[in-house]
Amino acid sequence: MNMILIVNAFVVFAITLIITKSKIMAGKREFVEQRYDAAKVENQRPSWIHKLWHAIITCPMCSGFWVAIPICCFYPAYGIFIDVMVVFGANWLVHCFENLLFFSGKIAEDVSDIDEEISHNKLVRLIERILRKFLDQLDR
Repeated sequence: MNMILIVNAFVVFAITLIITKSKIMAGKREFVEQRYDAAKVENQRPSWIHKLWHAIITCPMCSGFWVAIPICCFYPAYGIFIDVMVVFGANWLVHCFENLLFFSGKIAEDVSDIDEEISHNKLVRLIERILRKFLDQLDR
């Protein structure tokens, strides 16, 4: 029974990842994004259908919930409600971990840029620039 929930969680994560972030669906996301933006012309609010499709196609949490429902209906373990909540919660945790890794990679890129500046003896110039900006702020 527990294995069914784990498999369901990974299936939901994979489908959600395909819908919200893959290159396969990039054209569809772009299409929905254009329709959503077009519905907002002249300060009008987009209709509920535009909001719904925009959320499902671009938000991993929204699409994860709606994908979890049919997956848990076809492969139930403890009951549809409990299965959906557990699978959706696991999907949410995995997406949070994925975002953590993504932003950690961005920070690592920034740090490597700083390392390159330091390794190329640009540290002195960097400190001088910072001091000049600081002194300019004090003069004002």
